Amino acid sequence: MSDVTLRQLEYFAAVAETQSVTNAARLCHVSQGAVSLALGQLENALGVPLALRHRGRGVALTPEGQEVAKRARLITEQVEQLRLAVLHTHTGLSGRLSIAVFSTVAVHVMPHLIEWFASKHPDIKLGFVEGNGPEIQQALVSGRAQLSIGYQAQFGEGCETELIHEFHRRVVLSPNHPLADFEEISFAQLAQYPAAFLSLEPALQFTLAEFERYDVQANVGWLMSSVPAIHSVVGRGLAYSLLMQPTESSMENRPLVFRPLADKTSSNSLVAAMPLGIDRSAMVNEALACLRAQWA
Repeated sequence: MSDVTLRQLEYFAAVAETQSVTNAARLCHVSQGAVSLALGQLENALGVPLALRHRGRGVALTPEGQEVAKRARLITEQVEQLRLAVLHTHTGLSGRLSIAVFSTVAVHVMPHLIEWFASKHPDIKLGFVEGNGPEIQQALVSGRAQLSIGYQAQFGEGCETELIHEFHRRVVLSPNHPLADFEEISFAQLAQYPAAFLSLEPALQFTLAEFERYDVQANVGWLMSSVPAIHSVVGRGLAYSLLMQPTESSMENRPLVFRPLADKTSSNSLVAAMPLGIDRSAMVNEALACLRAQWA
């Protein structure tokens, strides 16, 4: 038995409604031949006659045809309801919006997004997936998230990105660190002191590559997955670090200072990523507006 198609059911429901192949064709905005072909294919697929054609007197449904017509109407109505529901979700500002966020930027973007949607669009329920670079990209391409927020270097094929804000790594130090008095600091200067670096990839690889670019090797004292932990180690004067987001103090209330790098470095901008080739929904566009406003 061949497959039954939605188009066949749609045309047959129109035949049942109008009792005429000609009028069904007008109702569906197709040719009479297209309706006749679909009717014949549906009968072949189901293995029974569904309609008796009477020249000049229209169409009469068989008992089997009456049963199929009832179910065809139900199916086509449900499909139309599905289409409208999807359209409302895509164009409307209600429903669920799942956002994947790189763990180190979650503290900066999640509170702003939650406050924005709670005050402006309370009918939207936000969900978040936090993770490292590969995890937030996988959440995006697998459909677990409709939007992903992280740094440019974390997204590869299958994604399109939109710039949110351009960042450059800066040196974070205790005010008592020997390099704290310099207005700018080179990689060669940093190589003389122990570092506490973020262990999450591709951040670590990106950082170490910057040192190699200037023919120096970083003295990596500690690798950590937590930015607050790095802040605490740096605040105690035990290491320096290279981070994107400035803050005045560690969680232990020890002061921190940020200095620009004297050497030219590549930017690693904060971006929003979306699946390639997928139209952005109204909810995704609203999230992008929120992020742009945060760094305006």
